[in-house]
Amino acid sequence: MKRRTVSVAALAALLGSPAWARRDPPGPPDPATLELPDLTPSRDPKVIEAGWKYFYFHKAGVSYAEAYEDFSECYRYLPVAGANPLLPMFAPWRESPGVEYVASSSNFGLIGMGIAALVAGPINRRAQQAPLRRCLETRGYVRYPLTEAVWSQLVDGYSPRSIALQAKAASLPAPDSQPVTR
Repeated sequence: MKRRTVSVAALAALLGSPAWARRDPPGPPDPATLELPDLTPSRDPKVIEAGWKYFYFHKAGVSYAEAYEDFSECYRYLPVAGANPLLPMFAPWRESPGVEYVASSSNFGLIGMGIAALVAGPINRRAQQAPLRRCLETRGYVRYPLTEAVWSQLVDGYSPRSIALQAKAASLPAPDSQPVTR
């Protein structure tokens, strides 16, 4: 039996290659390059009443970098595509925060799919907002109401870009409206 030896130079070249390098997540994008939607508080009672559905987070005195770090960590608790949400649930820790969408299959036929389509939107929205609320509110973030259109632009489908947008919104001066308490 013949033994193979690896030279120290070959091993050093292999370990020094980008394939073995530790991949740190990219830092936050420059907040000056981010364009936020209009977050001017609405005085419309309907918008204020719907604040429990459509809102953004704010924390007094938080920097953009700290808010970006908080949102990045909290996004990792969002539902994972294809995971069974029954307890006990395993929440995998992924390198890149975000949400994946998987086409669902249904065993309930056309009628069942039609009924599910009617209720899927609010259920999915709540399934994504609840982990963020639990994570961010315990860190001192407060929610402020938004219109649905502005909320959709800010959240941006829970993409990695939305982490930066929400971090920038959270680090702005405090709005002159009442926070959401419900």
